[in-house]
Amino acid sequence: MCCRTFWQVLILVAVFIPLTQTAVALQAQDADKTDTTKSNAAATEAAKSDDTADDKPNEPDAPEPPTVPEQVQAALKTGDAAEAAKLIDEALKESPDDRQLAQLYQSVAYGYLRKRDYAGASEQLIKLFDFLLPRTDSPSSAIYLATVVQQLGIFAAQGDEAEALETATEKAISRCRELASEYPVEIQVPLSRLIQLRAAAIAGEDKESAQQMITQQLETLRAINNTDDASEATISAALSLLTFAALQFDDENANSEADELFARALETYPDSESLLGLYARNELTAVSALSREKPDVASERLEAAVEKLTPLAEKSRIVKSSLQQLQSMKSRIEAAKKQLEMVGKPVPDLDIDGWANSDIDSTDSLKGKVVLYDFWAVWCGPCLATFPHLKEWREEFGDKGFEVVGVTRYYGYRWNEESNNAERSKEEVPAEEERDAIAKFLQSKDMKHPTIFTPKDSQMQKEFAVTGIPHAVLVDRDGNVQMIKVGSGPSNAEALHAKIVELLGE
Repeated sequence: MCCRTFWQVLILVAVFIPLTQTAVALQAQDADKTDTTKSNAAATEAAKSDDTADDKPNEPDAPEPPTVPEQVQAALKTGDAAEAAKLIDEALKESPDDRQLAQLYQSVAYGYLRKRDYAGASEQLIKLFDFLLPRTDSPSSAIYLATVVQQLGIFAAQGDEAEALETATEKAISRCRELASEYPVEIQVPLSRLIQLRAAAIAGEDKESAQQMITQQLETLRAINNTDDASEATISAALSLLTFAALQFDDENANSEADELFARALETYPDSESLLGLYARNELTAVSALSREKPDVASERLEAAVEKLTPLAEKSRIVKSSLQQLQSMKSRIEAAKKQLEMVGKPVPDLDIDGWANSDIDSTDSLKGKVVLYDFWAVWCGPCLATFPHLKEWREEFGDKGFEVVGVTRYYGYRWNEESNNAERSKEEVPAEEERDAIAKFLQSKDMKHPTIFTPKDSQMQKEFAVTGIPHAVLVDRDGNVQMIKVGSGPSNAEALHAKIVELLGE
């Protein structure tokens, strides 16, 4: 708090107390003047009440109408996110500065998310962002703004809201920089989060600019952390950026600096749960990122992290949870090793219970083609995020000997004609009916590639080393595995596209 604000508060308190006391005294005087009148009036009313008590039954008080938050929650409970959003929109017209009302947009966003409507979820967060931006006037409000942008980033990754995310991130960064003159140190924490988010978004297309953004912000944080202004928050911000740089740009110097800074930070703040948690989460992120492409390196880092974190587990629930997650990643690392071993070898046998979205009923038509096997599920948001790429590649290379083949399991979905969507059923769904539902779902997305359903007891996913979806296996014309990619995102899409071009001899 600056000095001017501090004295303003003291002045307000000094003035407010006597004014309040005076107001109470005046109210007491008014009460004395009207006591007699009120007493007489009360006696008269009592007499009237006695006369009419037998004539009129007591009427219960009318229930108070539900508040807007109550109405919003009721709408969300019935699954009507659109109505909930409308209620907030209308209420804010009457009370345009009501922060609690605006924050309800977050609840509505998750209402849309439950329906896998990522565009709807993003729209609600954009409304909240637009409300918060002009009211962001301090580091704490900037942290909340950054949190909303981060949430938008998660939703945007599942849908097609990259442009909205870019706009929001740039505006938030600009607002934080405006506040830097008043809060030169504290504002760096939310600013660092936003810069990291923006760098992650552009790294695939413009690695140099992304790297420059991170480098400049790290220089600012280093300068702060070498002075008495250093704090857990500014050190944590630097650690997050260093870990990001090490993973995103394969920067070994950043990795070494992060290790040294963590060691110093834990010496300075040995009981800091936030720093312990950050270290644990960063190790978990690092192992996860390395596990796909460099499983041997990931395995070494996992063992080192477990050794370092185990003595700290009793100090922090976050560390304890991260340790459990690290241990569970051993199976993923082993699967990644198997995936690498599969490359160059014949594709495992297909285990087919039935086909959907296709007239073919055998794999004969796939012989001699470059085939992309896409392991997916109708409920998987990242899987649906790959659809535009799959459609584009099939249209681009379909007449050159390329095919996409979806692979999924039975999850108990039926087609709902009213919602025009596949929905999970509480009852058992016949296999043929579910295949028909998934075919309609694919057609509703204008996806024309065939999809395989595996039997319920199938080992096919295990044979293809599937530990998470989407899981893409690219096979050459001779039936040999040439590439495996897990997850969605531009980097995976670019790698698969380049490999398809190579295998087709383009």
